[in-house]
Amino acid sequence: MMASYSESVLRPVSSSARVHHAALGGADGREAYEDDEVVVQQLLAAGVPVRELVRARRAFYLRAVTCAVRDLGIAQVLDIGPGLPPYSTRDTHSIADEHHGFRSRVLYADVDPVVVAHWRMWTDGARHRAEVLDLREPDTVLTEAEAHFDLRHPVAVVLTGVLEEVAGGDSPHGCVRRIVDALPSGSALIVSHLTGEQDPELVGRAVEVLSEVGLPLYPRKFEEIAGFFEGLRPVGPGLLPVSLWHPTHADDHAPPVVHAYGGVGLV
Repeated sequence: MMASYSESVLRPVSSSARVHHAALGGADGREAYEDDEVVVQQLLAAGVPVRELVRARRAFYLRAVTCAVRDLGIAQVLDIGPGLPPYSTRDTHSIADEHHGFRSRVLYADVDPVVVAHWRMWTDGARHRAEVLDLREPDTVLTEAEAHFDLRHPVAVVLTGVLEEVAGGDSPHGCVRRIVDALPSGSALIVSHLTGEQDPELVGRAVEVLSEVGLPLYPRKFEEIAGFFEGLRPVGPGLLPVSLWHPTHADDHAPPVVHAYGGVGLV
């Protein structure tokens, strides 16, 4: 006899990756479900400029990854918590390919198997591949990294928008440190992280809305975010609001976003 499932079981729940895509809008919104767009509308109704925030963070990610692979010459990238593949902007492996060709290698790591399934369709499965991995289990992440990369050469680790999803009790600083300490000299760490320092009430409303749909966030202060870069040499302007980190002419008309810090550190 075929098993039956209730509508509540079959109905997709919101995920941070799909809510992010829904907030980006346009072509990227196609991967979102109605529930994800509802969450975006709830954030907007609460006065949270979620579309501007995710676009500013996406722009920071593009600038920072380009800096790592072009300016620092890093051909290998470990992208942890990449979200769904983008339709409207470039992705990590296309940027790496542009500057390093067949020397480039990218490993996408995400705790969400649906996200990983999308990346597996998006990549070649050889030089660039995706695995279900949890940042909170850094030794497992490193095992996959050691299998995929040549660790005699530098690796850029990308953590843009994932660390605020890790509770303090799960030791996010310790997890990042464990990964960074295993990398060779010349590697880089790229981080962007939500903060409530500039507007605690607004960020508090965002945390409340997302917590109600099962997507808890843990904003951190500047000093806490800077702690992820402890012992590393800052690249460029250091840790800044994401829209102020090496802005390009394309960012000239974008509203400044101060609800997230971003930076790059060199091992």
